[in-house]
Formats: sequence, C-alpha cells, structure tokens
Amino acid sequence: MAFLKRLFWYLIGLGIGSIFLWFIVDKKTDGKGVEFCYLPNCRVIKDLRTAEVIKGQDSLKIAKLLENASIDFKRSEPRKEPCKEFLFESAGIEHRIARCPEGVRLIE
Repeated sequence: MAFLKRLFWYLIGLGIGSIFLWFIVDKKTDGKGVEFCYLPNCRVIKDLRTAEVIKGQDSLKIAKLLENASIDFKRSEPRKEPCKEFLFESAGIEHRIARCPEGVRLIE
C-alpha cells in the first residue's frame, strides 16, 4: 500500500510540474512553440537572422537565402577576423555571407 501512495503523490507532482512548465514555455515563446538550436548549422543561421543587415545590401535576398540554405563548414571561414564568412548552398548555387560586428553582408 505504501508504494501506491508514493506513486500517487509522484504522479500528482509530475502533473503539476508539467502544467507549470507548459505555461512558462508558452509564455516565453509567445505561443509560437519552442525552437531548439543545438547543431552548429542552426545556431549560425539563427545568429545571422537576428543580426542587422548592412545598408546597401539586399535584405530580402539574404533572408530568402537563410530560409532554405545549408552551410558548408569545410569551405567556410568562421574564425576569420574581423568578419566571419560562411558559404551557403541553395539550389546548387553558392553564396558567401559575412557576419561582421556591424551586421550581415552578402559577398558576391
């Protein structure tokens, strides 16, 4: 009987904790869901999306490129100073994007 009581209280606590977690995550993400970016490709793309585009650059082209492209890290230069350069491949076309301290720019 003691085991059933412990199981009951464990399930009650698990349920209450799950409800609190659901409300916290929902409020933090404004109801949009949660996006987990653990892989390098996802983290770099997320960083480039949130950075400001340097004036004189085609921001729509950069935004569209970041939606459906993948990064070739072997040919990218992520440690280059002062601007990190990433090689993106989208539909067989390669583009270089530089992430500078002042923003993002497309290298033709």
